[in-house]
Amino acid sequence: MQPGFFGKLFDTSFKNYVTPQIIKIIFWIAVGFIGLATIIWVVAAFAQSVGQGLLYLILSPLVALLWVIMVRVYLELVAVIFRIAGLLEGMARAQGVDTTAPAPPLESPAPAYDYNQTPPPPPAE
Repeated sequence: MQPGFFGKLFDTSFKNYVTPQIIKIIFWIAVGFIGLATIIWVVAAFAQSVGQGLLYLILSPLVALLWVIMVRVYLELVAVIFRIAGLLEGMARAQGVDTTAPAPPLESPAPAYDYNQTPPPPPAE
């Protein structure tokens, strides 16, 4: 049985994901903030001058649309990452891999370069 929203939210092992459930809410909150910022931007421009206000009234929907597109693309990338994780987990389970066990430790890395050693002498001329 899958844990509920709050069970996933406070799962300190991070085996269950909350983001796929709230990504639509995050998108609409971002769209609301973009809309509010656009309105504030236009009102502030009209406070400066009518000409600047008219210019911002024309340009601000285009800028807001670009921001909405960027937010959407970013959130789609996040969703794809979670989908890939789910598919990989399904593939691992199909091959009999225990996905609840911790990953085995990596092999020891190559020895680090000792920056305190004396450099070799320059070649003789």
